[in-house]
Amino acid sequence: MLPEENKTGTRITQATPAVTAPGARPRLCGYVVAPGASPFCDRPALPGGSYCVWHHALCAVAPASPDFAALAAAQTMAADRPGAPPPELGWLNAPPPEFPDDSDDDCLAGLDLPPAQIAHNE
Repeated sequence: MLPEENKTGTRITQATPAVTAPGARPRLCGYVVAPGASPFCDRPALPGGSYCVWHHALCAVAPASPDFAALAAAQTMAADRPGAPPPELGWLNAPPPEFPDDSDDDCLAGLDLPPAQIAHNE
């Protein structure tokens, strides 16, 4: 089928295997333990996961546990707390500029509107 051709039905295709990028770290724990040339844990990762057994236990919280409720509350509070923007966006903390108070005539003069006497006669 050509890419430009209309598709009139659904086709069942076989799932394609996941492609690992060159230099990727398959089946090794990706938990960062130290900065440097090899910052990762590098123990065997759990099947279908990114971390080894020890680091998975460190990072995972059971949904029905009290720790989960505390973590959810802490994340909600952190999300609701306003944070300062990074230094490169410090201008976002500045108050908005104040515009001069113009009369209606001065504001309308900048628009392409007919004069008031013509507008009222129509």
